[in-house]
Amino acid sequence: MAKDNEEKNEYIEELSEEVENKVKKLKKKLKKLKEEKQEYLDGWQRERAAFANYKKDIQKYIDESRVVVKEESVTQFLNIVDNLELMVKHVPKAIEESDWYKGVGHIAEQARQTMKNMDVEEVKASSGDDFDPELHEAVEGEGEVIEEVVQKGYKMNGKLIRPVKVKVKK
Repeated sequence: MAKDNEEKNEYIEELSEEVENKVKKLKKKLKKLKEEKQEYLDGWQRERAAFANYKKDIQKYIDESRVVVKEESVTQFLNIVDNLELMVKHVPKAIEESDWYKGVGHIAEQARQTMKNMDVEEVKASSGDDFDPELHEAVEGEGEVIEEVVQKGYKMNGKLIRPVKVKVKK
């Protein structure tokens, strides 16, 4: 019987060592899997943040593109407004009472209202004002005082989209 007990004890020790070895291997494997999991999680989080930044960058690009397209469209539209205003300003006296003239005046007013709705405002300038190179473009003369406004200037949302073209004098 002592021999049986001794054999049982040896068998239990062998099993115990085997179990301990398997537990050690499983712990190592678990540690490795936890590290891999953390690595994958970190990578996923970095990619998620990169994608969020990408989306923000694309949205910013889209918004900036819209502003540029709107500014370019408004700049083209300003040429039409200028010509309408010139036409209304220089109409012969004989035509002033005609329905045609009133219609053209109405169209010019609609154009001004459209500009207002698009946050486009005229840059005020007149003869005798100081020349400001940030708002004015000198097309003739040299100096520091505006002699004559040649073409109106405009701002859109506070940004200059077309400077006032002026003649200047000293």
